Amino acid sequence: MRPVRLLRSLPLVGSFVAAVSVPIVTVAPSVTAQGSKPGTMDVSEIKIGMKGYGLTVMKGTEPEKFDVEVVGVLTKFRPGQDLVLIKTPHERLNIAHTVAGMSGSPIFLDGKMIGAYAYGWQFGSEPIAGVTPIKNMLEDMARPVPPALLKPIPEPPRKAGRVAGRGRARHASSDFGQPFDGAPMDWTADKHAAQLGLRTADARRAPVGTGLAPASTMVSLAGFGERTSRALGELLSPLGLEVQQGAGGGGKSDPGAPSQFVDGGAIAVQMIRGDMAAQGIGTVTRVEGDKLVAFGHPMMAGGVSSLPTAIAKVHWILASQARSFKIGEPVRPLGTMVNDLHAAIVIDTKVDAPVFPVNVEVDGVPGAPKSKWSMEVSHDRFMAPIYVGVAMGNVVETTISERRDATWRAKTRIKFKNYGEVEVDDFGLSIGGTPGAGEFVRGRASRAIGMVLNNPWEWGQVEKVDMKISFTFGRDLYSLKGARALEDAVDAGQKARVEVKLTQFNGPDELRTIEVPIAPELAGREVDIMLLPGWMDSPDVPVPESVATLVANLPKLSFSPDVLIASYRLPESGASMKGNLAQRLPTSLLDTLKTGGGDAPDTFPSMARYPTPVGKFIEGRASVRVHVRPAVKLSQPT
Repeated sequence: MRPVRLLRSLPLVGSFVAAVSVPIVTVAPSVTAQGSKPGTMDVSEIKIGMKGYGLTVMKGTEPEKFDVEVVGVLTKFRPGQDLVLIKTPHERLNIAHTVAGMSGSPIFLDGKMIGAYAYGWQFGSEPIAGVTPIKNMLEDMARPVPPALLKPIPEPPRKAGRVAGRGRARHASSDFGQPFDGAPMDWTADKHAAQLGLRTADARRAPVGTGLAPASTMVSLAGFGERTSRALGELLSPLGLEVQQGAGGGGKSDPGAPSQFVDGGAIAVQMIRGDMAAQGIGTVTRVEGDKLVAFGHPMMAGGVSSLPTAIAKVHWILASQARSFKIGEPVRPLGTMVNDLHAAIVIDTKVDAPVFPVNVEVDGVPGAPKSKWSMEVSHDRFMAPIYVGVAMGNVVETTISERRDATWRAKTRIKFKNYGEVEVDDFGLSIGGTPGAGEFVRGRASRAIGMVLNNPWEWGQVEKVDMKISFTFGRDLYSLKGARALEDAVDAGQKARVEVKLTQFNGPDELRTIEVPIAPELAGREVDIMLLPGWMDSPDVPVPESVATLVANLPKLSFSPDVLIASYRLPESGASMKGNLAQRLPTSLLDTLKTGGGDAPDTFPSMARYPTPVGKFIEGRASVRVHVRPAVKLSQPT
């Protein structure tokens, strides 16, 4: 597999704070005695010294009170947004200061909601926080979601003793999250993460000179190994997401969990769930009908989104000098994050986010405690391909904790809606240990999904992913250590014979002869024959101009890893136009296509390629040069 260096971005220190563990106190009501929502207070009415309370989940699922006192107001903290400064005198907060996960906790003065606890100071020595005004959050809630992204879910059949659900909707496309800026076949997770980090940095960054830490979301991981967690953290950090080991439900409801969100309750935004899980934990600020706002700042500043959400439970609050945080997990799936904006994330509880199943099976590891894994991945254009690759890497890390050399091959079947199923191969050799998650994220399966979901023509949708990873312990590969032409000159139209030297670990060297047909039009020329492993080269494919062509290209991203490719440059050029491919075109015809009006073709050097199976994975490269004799001209009879 071609090596690619992962992005290494410094983690952003979070600003939103989490619940803390305290003695049991009276639970504050989120509605008035008459059942109506409490009123709101504008920033202009807030005075220094006013006292009130906040609501957050300290432990379990029920929100509890904590005291607050206003210490000031930062006007024009952001364009059109002020920030209320409060202190929270509390025996636990005096120790924990600001804690990741409390972000979104509603704050009340004189019985009216003023906003959400959302920002804090890095390495602050006292519990001071910034409150995002509720006015800005409600403005974000009022923004419409494009109706084209929603469509009704057919009502399920009635079952005995149960009334079928009504009125729910689901996002009908994968056109969520911010797309990749580039040709779809150029997609990689590293490039996409870097682009999103640049686009959203200003939205997540606190104003210069405030001393506030940038807004970031702590992603709680469950079922992830240490190496996989680090690799995922490197990919997510440009988006302001930080990872921590935590817990995560399997996508099913806890029978004892609340059935609806409440002000001050814990909320999880889920990215993957099942045998492994990843979710951002925060706090609900205000529920109004089927919608609610939370966090008090963006999660990734991605705008219109479609990530599953769930009611969450808090297990404990870990106080830390570096950064205190809430340890929690989802306990009841409910709703979808439909918008990710400057002042809040917006959730609609009547919308179901699209997800797709991912199943991974590991073969060749006797005694493995778990060889089959199942999960659901959110259908986001950035998250989906990353988590498919991470799932593969995490399964391998968890199943095969070895320090032995291993050769592996992964066959992945991906089913795309309207375009059927394709199979792609990933492979590799790990010296002294198993491959890491980053290697799988850079692999063909992850890239195939990223390409389709980020295509510019239509909504690409994944319906199912099935993987089987096979391992063979040992360095089961050849290294190409040299090559020589058996004849310095050959006749045009004949075959050049090339002897290659293949070495193997703890085994004898092998000499093999391969034959390379030489094109007749190369008569009288010197020809350089390149010898490459199949995984380092790929067949010529048309530049895709539709999803159909793109999907058809996916299995052809490279040759098989156990073949040796002999290739050389031809005098003609190839061209791709309107999804069609011509590998060899005369110069005159190519000039006509370029000047004939309309779209010009995409041209590329025309290459002759001849694969030779060698029976093992192969690495290394070599080249030889041969002279092609001129064609013999027969003399004419007199």
